[in-house]
Amino acid sequence: MHRRWVANTSPLILLSKIGYLNILTGLCSELVIPKGVIDELFFYKEEQLRWDLFLSSKNVITLKDSLQIPSDVAGWDLGKGESEVITFAIEHSGCEVILDDLQARKCAHTFNVSVMGTVGIILFAKKNRLIAEASPLIKLLIESGLRFDIHWITKALELVNERFEVKRTE
Repeated sequence: MHRRWVANTSPLILLSKIGYLNILTGLCSELVIPKGVIDELFFYKEEQLRWDLFLSSKNVITLKDSLQIPSDVAGWDLGKGESEVITFAIEHSGCEVILDDLQARKCAHTFNVSVMGTVGIILFAKKNRLIAEASPLIKLLIESGLRFDIHWITKALELVNERFEVKRTE
């Protein structure tokens, strides 16, 4: 199946932090990275080599020029990367966006753009047998800065027949 995804910065950073950035290229035939996202990735110079290697991967398509953001997307007052991700998907039907930010997800849904987040990528990877278990990776994501609702994470893991155990400190 031909899957074309366009990814925002935060899912790329989170998956990179846990060592699973390659999951994205293993699950889609094309991964588009807009210029606004690339600019955000290279904001921290010490990470440049890692991003250079990833952006030159087989299925990764990098956009060299910034996209012209339509006024109806710009009105959402999102970041440059998020705005370009949504704009690209609007202009290229059948393209799914990889976004975590709630406001950006709402904007994408307004334009009937299909959305998946970082947790969704992990669940999709398990469903497609790219990983054996999702919950250890989700725990790593949380440790790496993913903000979450425990009830939502629990329900998400139930979709792949897993449980999420939270250790409470008293």
